[in-house]
Amino acid sequence: MAARPPVSDPSGASRRPVGPARPLLLLVAALVVLLVAAAVGYRVGRSAPSADGPPSVPSTLKAQPVDVGFAMDMIDHHDQAVQMALLALNGATTQPVRSLATSIVADQRREMGILDQFLRDRGVTSVDRGRIVMAWMGEPTPHDQMPGLATTAQIVALTNATGPEVDRMFIDLMLEHHRGGVHMAEYAAEHAESQEIRDLAARMATAQNHEITDLTQLREG
Repeated sequence: MAARPPVSDPSGASRRPVGPARPLLLLVAALVVLLVAAAVGYRVGRSAPSADGPPSVPSTLKAQPVDVGFAMDMIDHHDQAVQMALLALNGATTQPVRSLATSIVADQRREMGILDQFLRDRGVTSVDRGRIVMAWMGEPTPHDQMPGLATTAQIVALTNATGPEVDRMFIDLMLEHHRGGVHMAEYAAEHAESQEIRDLAARMATAQNHEITDLTQLREG
């Protein structure tokens, strides 16, 4: 194939005609520019806040003193109630006591699960059992003196009891236990910051007051 003749420049110099390579290079350069612009726009869109708010990231939930303090203390309080109720289930001689103990085990274990998840959502995964409790309600108290908690000696006595003595001891210990629990729950129902804890504490107070009535009737019957 014969070579194409040079093209004359108006200035008089000759130059070669534009071949197919130059348009191809221009096209590639344009594609590179578009790809870079798209990548930059993608990164900006991912990192910059949208018009409706900040980008979606895991939330850091505020740990309120009342809410978290109540959750920690009530888990420990419930734990002992469940322990005593299980002892009653094992040794009580009357069906009303066994039925009430069954309800306490089921209800308070469920509430402990809710409170534990509440704490985990706020990064609280371990709790010092030797801590000062109830400071969140203005009544700082050593852990083992939390209102309503049975002493170690009382738990041992309930463990070793037999026959009707199991029923009697369980009723007496649980009455005091519930009174202490209601005291904390009523405060949290009024002062907690999160609606979840306010509602849960209110339900606890109501349920335990009903059980106080039932326990009183059992003791008097």
